[in-house]
Formats: sequence, C-alpha cells, structure tokens
Amino acid sequence: MDYKYSKETSNKRRPKKRKFGGNQFTSKKSTASTSASAKKLSKNSDFEVNVDQTLSYCIVNFGLFLVLQDILICKMCKKDIKFSKRAEKGLGFSLSVQCKCDYEVSIPSSPKTNQAYEINRRIVFSMRLLGVGLHGINTFLRFMDIGKRFTEGTYYYLVNHIHTAVKGVTQIVLSTAVKEEQDENEKAGNVKNHLAVSGDGSWAKRGFSSLIGIASLIGKYSKKIIDISVKSSICKACEKWCGKENTIEYSTWYKDHKDNCNANHDGSAGAMEVESILEMFKRSKSLYNVWYEYYIGDGDTKTFKKLLDVSPYGDEVIVKKKECVLHVKKRMFKRAKDAKKELTQLKKLKSTLEQSGKNTTKTKGTNKRASAKTEKTAQLTNTVMQELSTFYGLAVLRNANSVDDMRTAIWATYYHKCSTDANPQHTFCPEGTSSWCKYRKAEADNTLHQFKHPPALHEEVQSVLKPIYDDLSSDDLLKRCVGANTQNSNESYNGCVWHFAPKHLFSGKKIVEIAAWCAACKFNEGLKPFLKIMEVMGITIGKQAAEFVQRSDEARVELANKRSSMTSKENRTTLRNIRLQENDAYECAEGIIYGPGIAD
Repeated sequence: MDYKYSKETSNKRRPKKRKFGGNQFTSKKSTASTSASAKKLSKNSDFEVNVDQTLSYCIVNFGLFLVLQDILICKMCKKDIKFSKRAEKGLGFSLSVQCKCDYEVSIPSSPKTNQAYEINRRIVFSMRLLGVGLHGINTFLRFMDIGKRFTEGTYYYLVNHIHTAVKGVTQIVLSTAVKEEQDENEKAGNVKNHLAVSGDGSWAKRGFSSLIGIASLIGKYSKKIIDISVKSSICKACEKWCGKENTIEYSTWYKDHKDNCNANHDGSAGAMEVESILEMFKRSKSLYNVWYEYYIGDGDTKTFKKLLDVSPYGDEVIVKKKECVLHVKKRMFKRAKDAKKELTQLKKLKSTLEQSGKNTTKTKGTNKRASAKTEKTAQLTNTVMQELSTFYGLAVLRNANSVDDMRTAIWATYYHKCSTDANPQHTFCPEGTSSWCKYRKAEADNTLHQFKHPPALHEEVQSVLKPIYDDLSSDDLLKRCVGANTQNSNESYNGCVWHFAPKHLFSGKKIVEIAAWCAACKFNEGLKPFLKIMEVMGITIGKQAAEFVQRSDEARVELANKRSSMTSKENRTTLRNIRLQENDAYECAEGIIYGPGIAD
C-alpha cells in the first residue's frame, strides 16, 4: 500500500492549531485543587481482576436457531439437525443440538459456576446495583420475553452468594481505609492509632418509624468509610412463627435460626444511630487495633452523650466531641427562622391592638410621618437569613484554628449587617483592599465619600438576633468547631446507599447490608471493587464491564473536580440566592397561602 499522499490531503488531516495540554504550573494548580474523589480513587490498585477479552453477551431471538436448523446438516450423517432448549433456569439454558443418527451435544448459554449458570448471578447482582429486586427482575424478563422467571428460592439463594462475596470484598476495602487513615493521622502530628471519625445515621423509611437503619464512620483525613453498621427491628422469618412461640416446633426452629435472625435492634428507630455508633466504637480495638478519640457529630441525636455514659474504652481513652461546622451553620438559619416567626406574631399582635382602637388616629398619623423620615431597613427575609447563615459558616471555616478569631469574625458579620451611613460599625471587619467588607475596601482605596451602606437590619430584627449570636459564639461551641470538621462525607455516603436500596421499596436487612457494603466500596474505591465482587462470585469479567468501570471512575473524578472548583461553587451559591429572592418576592406579593389552619 502506498502511504504517500498529496500536500493538500496532508494539510487537511493536520490540525490547524495545537491544543494546550498544560505545563508544570497548571499541573501544580490542578493537583492543589484535586477533589476528594480523585484522591481516593488514585489509590485503588488493589482490585485488579482478570479480564476475558473474548467474553460478550447479546440478546438473540431463539427463532434464529430455527432458521439455522433449516440450512445446517449433521457432520456425521449429513441429515437435518434440530435445536432446542434444555435445563432452562432463569436466563440460563443448555442449547441442545440433535440429529436422527443419535448424535447430540449440549452447549450452555453461559459459563457455569458450581453447576449454576453464571448469567443468573450476573443479572441479580447487576439489578441489585440498580436498586431492583425479585419483582423488578421478573417484570423485566416477562416483558422482554426472556427465559423463565426467578422463584423466591432461586433468587434468595443467589442473594446469599452475593451477600457473602460483597462482605468479603468490603472487609478488605474497610481495612485498607483504616490503614490509610492511620498514616494520614500520623502525618498530621497525631498518635497514629488514635483517630478522629465523623459519624451519621440514615433510615430506610422517611420519618421516625423505620424498621431498618444504617450508620457509618468516616476517617477525618482519608474521607473514607472505615466501619458500617446495619440495624433491623424486623425479621420476616420470625414473623411467620408469630403466635407459635410456646410450641416445641418453634423452640427447635429458633435454635437454628437464632444466630441468623435479622432482628438485631430492640428499640425506637431514632435509637438505631446511637446504638450503631456505640457498637462500632466498641469493636474498633478488636477489628483494627485503633481508638476513636474524637467524634465529629451533628448534634441531632444523643450519640455523644451515650458514648460518654458507656465509655467504650474505659479510662484508656476518653472520647471527645467535635462539631460539624456545616450543621452549626444551619443552627443560625433555624434560629433566625424561629426569630422571624416571633417577629411576625408580634406584628400581628400590634396590628390587632391598633385595629381595636387602643391607638388614636393622631398617634397613627404621627407614626406615619416619623416612619417616612426614617431610613429604609432590611427585614428578616429568607435571603437575609441565608446570608447570615452563610456569613456565620464562613467566619468559622476561615478561622478554623483560633476561637478568638472565629468569634471576632462572627460578630463582624452581625455588626456589618447593622451598619448605616450615620453609624458605621465595621471595627471587627478585616482591613485592606482584599477585605470582603466593601466599607473597609473603600476605606483602603480612599473612596469612603462615595460609599453608601445598603439598608441595615431593622432594630427589631437586631434585638432578636443578638441573643442568637451570643449563643452561637460561646467558647464551648467554638472550641468544638476548631479544625473545621464536617459530616458532609457521611451524608454523601447515605445517599449512595439508598440508590442501591431505594426507600420507596421495602428491603430486608440482608439487602440493606449488601447496599451499604456496595456503597462503601464505591465511595472509597470507585467501581473497581464491583469487578472483584463478581470475580469472587465466580463470574467471568468481560472487556465491556472493565472498560465501563474505567470510564465511570474517570468521569466521577472529572465531575468532582469541576464541582469543587471555586467558579462552580460561586455559580451554585448565586443560583441559590436568586431562587431565594424570587421566593421572597412571591411571598410578599401573594401573602401566606400555605400553612396549618390557613383556610379557617
């Protein structure tokens, strides 16, 4: 073949402009802003699997074989052959090739593992990753006219295999995460095996009546799951024996069932988180030879109080509390929202008193003339409350190593919002041209004569907010905020779990455990552990599955890096504030149209 071609053709094939691929400076910058996902997935080389490049499945109408039998003949007797299905189970079957000369051969439609079709394990596991169970699989098969439906016995037999494989791989994932956390903890100047962990719980059902719940612990530095606990207050097998507890048959059955009973929690749904985290603290020494010295919690449950009361490590290590700064930030919004309700009630009371004639017309006229002369003030709208909450959170995050600096920055935001042209209160605001305070910035630029303050908070608003700022800037609270610890990773993990076991469908303890363990594998190491799980189950890994895992993990890192960039964060904040302002405008124009008893 002649590889020469004309200059014209060569120019067409050559790109017009070289794309910039980065240099030493851009690579340093990108490394510094790498997301948590990128850092975690860069170390997942322990889950390499064997890939069969020839393996590939496809959906074929069985009528194809009926066509083939009309055009093919037996190689032995040169007579017609016949194709048929044998030993059909789920998606698997044996393709039987028969001839009149008694020649017969059976070809399995998929590889076999312990005399079971691999394809059945593959589809049950794949559907489980999509949050689909027995009913969903059978619905899919029926509408696609594929194979035979799965019976409950077959399905739960396969689920047990999946449960065993997922548990084994997850133990490796969690052990690896603990070792990484110990190394990072030592680098930070702490005792290697005295860890700081964040904990949080979640429930299979919204509200406080859930029968199943989960809890997780995540290392402060590695941001990886290091332990999981699933609690269930229900066991379907035990329910079948309800009312027969005093029989000999029940006693015989329960002896074998006791160790495998799914009900491992006796108490309220809210207590599941508390009991789960306490259980994980107690087993940290036996599992990993580590102590959880610091607990990062949200304050929504009495978990820390329980840890103090029980003292899982005795006098050896006293567990200490660290606050999730993002949940502390939410307290500002909640307290401000409560203050807004209080102000609304006071205004309604004043309006009622005025209408009842307790204020004279003359007094009203005086008040109107006085109000016309006063400066415009800001009310406690959703936008203002969101700003106060955001400013409070930034004050804590930007001064995470000093309680005094935190307190100064917190009060700076309060007095900043109270400032007017007549009474500027920017003593605590940072100085200089790079200050977030526009007044201080104008001061540094010598343009104060041009500066105009935005409307300050109304005096009534100031009076109800001041006690809130007093409470949320106390020494005790701010000391627990040192280090800027968060529970974000736990909440992200919780969302991942319920993708595998959707809340709108009931799932038993074993299914939720599979979901929790799969979520931990994905959260810590990406999708590679899923291939390892399949390999442990005896499933052959094909080229397409391996390529999909590689592309998915790369896409996850790319998306996470994009979302972690400052530009992306600023855009999300701007959009959120715009929506809040729109909602405030609607509420102002429409009035309150939704609420308990509003129609009375």
